[in-house]
Amino acid sequence: MYKVTDRKKLLNKTVNFIQVSSAFEGLLQIGSGAAGFADIYSDIDLMAGCYDSDCVKDAAQQLLQFFTELGACHIEKRVWTNTALGLSTYFENGLSVDISFMPTQELPIRSPQYKVVFAKTENFMDAVRAGAQRFAECSQRYGLDDSIHYRFINELRYVEIAILREQFIFADIALSNARQLLLSVETVAEGKKLHQFKKYNTLSQPFLQLLEKTYPRSRTYEEMHTAKENLLALYLKAVKDSEYLTFDDGLLKLLGCFE
Repeated sequence: MYKVTDRKKLLNKTVNFIQVSSAFEGLLQIGSGAAGFADIYSDIDLMAGCYDSDCVKDAAQQLLQFFTELGACHIEKRVWTNTALGLSTYFENGLSVDISFMPTQELPIRSPQYKVVFAKTENFMDAVRAGAQRFAECSQRYGLDDSIHYRFINELRYVEIAILREQFIFADIALSNARQLLLSVETVAEGKKLHQFKKYNTLSQPFLQLLEKTYPRSRTYEEMHTAKENLLALYLKAVKDSEYLTFDDGLLKLLGCFE
C-alpha cells in the first residue's frame, strides 16, 4: 500500500510532465483531490485541455509512454468521443491516476470539485470559467428525468419474476439496480448535485436507516419480496419529497399481476 508522500510524488511528476509538454494548454485537478484528498484511498483525478484535436493524439502517446516508464502495471485507454480521450493508470502499490484530455473548448466542468493546476493561456481560463458557469446554471437533477420511474418499476418487476423462478442471483442484481435509481432520486430530493455524487453516507439518517431494510438478509422468496416492498415504499417517499418529480401510479399495475 502506498503512502501519502508516494501519491504526492506521483502527482507532482505527472503535473510537471504535462506542464512542459507542448500538447497541453492547461490542467485541472478534479474530484476530492481538488479540495484535499478525502483519505489515503483517493485516486488522482485530472482533466487536461489540449490546443487542438491533433494535440489530443500527441497527448495520448506522450502520457502512455510517460506512465509506462514510471512503471505502471496496467493502463486502460478510454475513448468518449473522437477528441475526448483518457487513461486510467494503475501501479502495483495501489496508486491510480485517472486523466482525461480533450481540446480546451470541450472541457466538461460537471462538478464543483475542481481547481486549476496551471494555465498556459487565458483561453484555457476562459473555457474553465464558461464550463463552470454552465454547470452552476444546470439543475440539481442533472441526468434525471421521469423515465427513471419506469426503469425503477421494471427492475422490481424483474425481481418478482426472478424470485418466482427461484433465480435469486438475478433478483439480487435487479434489486441493486433499483436501489441505485432510488439513491439518485433521494440525492436530488435532498438538494444535492446528482452528477458524480458518491457520498451517500451524507444522506439523511432516517433515509439511510430505511435503506438498510431494502437489503435482504438471505436469498429466499420471503426476504427478497420484503426487500422489494421496502424499496418501493422508500422510492415513492423519495419522489414525494422531490420538488422535481411526480409519479404515475399507473406504473404500479406492472407489479400487480405478480402479487
